[in-house]
Amino acid sequence: MTGTVPQHAPASEVRIQSIARAKALLDAMAGGEWVSLRDLAQRTGLLKTTAFNLIKALVETGLAEHDTGTGSYRLGLQHLVYGNAVARRLDIATIARPHLTALCAQTRETINLAIPGPADVFIAESLEGSYNLRVSSYSGTRASYHSTACGRALLAYQPEDFRRFIYEVAPLQKLTPNTITDPEELESVLQDCRTRGWTQEFEENEPGSACLAAPIFGPGGNVVASVSIAGPASRFDGPAVSRLSNILITSLAGITRDLAGQS
Repeated sequence: MTGTVPQHAPASEVRIQSIARAKALLDAMAGGEWVSLRDLAQRTGLLKTTAFNLIKALVETGLAEHDTGTGSYRLGLQHLVYGNAVARRLDIATIARPHLTALCAQTRETINLAIPGPADVFIAESLEGSYNLRVSSYSGTRASYHSTACGRALLAYQPEDFRRFIYEVAPLQKLTPNTITDPEELESVLQDCRTRGWTQEFEENEPGSACLAAPIFGPGGNVVASVSIAGPASRFDGPAVSRLSNILITSLAGITRDLAGQS
């Protein structure tokens, strides 16, 4: 059985194991039918208590549904949101690409387009900056919600239950000494993002790197992606962040208008 985690396991290992177990539960319900807790535990090899705690979190975030009459579970409608996001990914990337190219040329920094996922974010597009000292592109990679600006720009507009799931599924990993891992402190950062329209991180995801990001809103007003400007921390002082955030907001307004025109 795989319901226990060794004591003193690294936070990254705990987080990966928790996400893997949650995915196993989702896979066990992929047929679309109602599945009992006992069957979920048997199909995944999890202890029943572990399966219960994880499936409860999945229900709270809309990733699973619970029939209180039978005690069974099935996939939740929240997957339609992510499925639609994946279906739109190529459209978003295609529509955004001219804006991202112009943004990269104007700022000379690395530009990333991020798409929300159930446990982390997917970098769908990445354009490297033209400075000799620059951040490498991350196209096709995944990034955390809590330690990256593009992740925060997406997380800020997710339902409270979803944010709580991200905080509770496993300890938030401290990637650098500056990484915010306290949910209350992170909630304050996300509120700032909703207030001013953009967010940032300074050496929280990688030592020596900084990033700022803002969300892209779809035709229905929901956040469908985010765009970040990333570069060496030495170039992200106060005046630079103020200038870059204004450029970013203007650029993303153009992407939002173009997305609305395609609806």
